[in-house]
Amino acid sequence: MAKTKKTALEYAAGLLGTRAYSTAELRKKMFEKEYPAAEIRSILEDFTKRGFLNDRLYAESLCNALSARGNGARKIREKLRLKGIAPELIKEILESVSTEMPEEESALEALHRKRSTLLREPDVRKRKEKAFRFLAGRGFSAGSAYAAWEQFIKED
Repeated sequence: MAKTKKTALEYAAGLLGTRAYSTAELRKKMFEKEYPAAEIRSILEDFTKRGFLNDRLYAESLCNALSARGNGARKIREKLRLKGIAPELIKEILESVSTEMPEEESALEALHRKRSTLLREPDVRKRKEKAFRFLAGRGFSAGSAYAAWEQFIKED
């Protein structure tokens, strides 16, 4: 028995049934399955009107999740950009998150979670380098990493 190809609507609904997607991600997945562009556009408009697709909510949710995991603004900005979120929307969302919790505080929390690993290093200079590499990898700016390190040292 031959397997029938799902309609574009069934495919899109199935994807959104498993997890949230940005409009750009869903569009890309549907183009990869070679559905007609007009049909894709129509489905995306319909899903947006019905509230199944909402880039703002998706971006806010992703931003909050990444922030809770200890990621900085640069890493969050890049992840949102890769998900196809508009630059203006990214800027708005990052501004609202930065007012909730400043980046220095987030960086300090990340250092606290990494505390046991950092304290294993006996050389203070190497410990500082490890902390800065860790924070840079998490997407924190140099200024916030330095401020967090200074606070971390004072507490220690």
